[in-house]
Amino acid sequence: MPRSGTDSSSTAYVTSSFVTMKLGERTVTTYDSSGITRNDAGGPMFDNMGTRCIGMRAVVGSEALNRGSCIDGDADGDQIFSSYEAKGTKGTHVFIGGTGKYAGISGTADDTSQSVTSPDGRGMTLVIHQSNGKLSP
Repeated sequence: MPRSGTDSSSTAYVTSSFVTMKLGERTVTTYDSSGITRNDAGGPMFDNMGTRCIGMRAVVGSEALNRGSCIDGDADGDQIFSSYEAKGTKGTHVFIGGTGKYAGISGTADDTSQSVTSPDGRGMTLVIHQSNGKLSP
């Protein structure tokens, strides 16, 4: 596993539950999304990881703001913890810690998202991550 560097990965998320509330001119949705992350080049970092995110989306007019937290886990059970904020289709994940081989992880991932709707109406999102991070020795 590289100790530092940049990487590109993609996550396909499916929203398993959500609650939407109308608060004046603001629409707020809390959500629980899960997915699979793959390293775009087939490298070991961020490859074949299960991902779960809990978040909140606030929309006022055409302005959308998403905030939340994620846990990514690999086949060994090691995990990466992150928080994120996105305005529209652009956002940033901040790595706040990890376990096992990811202990001491730090850095960020700039994200671009594309939302789609599944045939049964659930939200689905493809997120492309451009990560810049390091693992403490």
